[in-house]
Amino acid sequence: MRSTTVRGSVVAFAVAALLSGCGGGGDDGQPESTAPADNGVAALAPNEALQRATTAVQNAKSYHLVGDVDDDGQKMSLDFKVTGSDLGGRVSTTEGTVELLSVGGQQYIRPDEKFWAKNAGAQASDEIVKLMGDKWAKVSAKDDFSQLFDIANVDELLKPDGTMTKGEAKEIDGVKTIGLVDGDKSGTLYIATTGEPYPIRMEGNQDSPGQITFSEFGATFDDVKAPPEGKVVDFDQLKNKK
Repeated sequence: MRSTTVRGSVVAFAVAALLSGCGGGGDDGQPESTAPADNGVAALAPNEALQRATTAVQNAKSYHLVGDVDDDGQKMSLDFKVTGSDLGGRVSTTEGTVELLSVGGQQYIRPDEKFWAKNAGAQASDEIVKLMGDKWAKVSAKDDFSQLFDIANVDELLKPDGTMTKGEAKEIDGVKTIGLVDGDKSGTLYIATTGEPYPIRMEGNQDSPGQITFSEFGATFDDVKAPPEGKVVDFDQLKNKK
């Protein structure tokens, strides 16, 4: 899956809460089962199961993505909250950490000092750090940094490389799932077979290690919001310092 191999300049899963509470007694006097019903995806062809999972995430409108991936030996840690077309989170590598925020179509980045030193050079990074402080840098779609925001795009995350095949059934954190193996064998996507058919986890193989999980489907993320105007600088100003 695209999620286990980072693309472009950069370069998730627990399912929605299970039904809770105890049901009333049935006609035979036994408690009614509170387990979520089978959703039928295990019996579907791989491409149909993937479509069901993609649609389920889109309908949920929000989710929390967390994971670690390996791209040609470079390890990355991802942590993003997505709500509709907005997102907030961070990506970390050995070269530093970049916080990302996209609200209402406007994108912002907030790299740490280590990142600037690696990518802008010692002298320029000192100037940039002084200019930014704890502020966000506003970027446009034409900036290279804009590609970082594709990390949490669910359509890209779940898009397979080649024709998928059905994998093994597996229980993950108490949730029954079915695996969909990527066409190039680089990873497996596990989809819940009970309740909503949410993607639960993506796991890379030994040549492309890593794992990404999704959780908090349908949650409200109050921290995904535009920064105050006084906490924003224009990225063009920073580029002039390089």
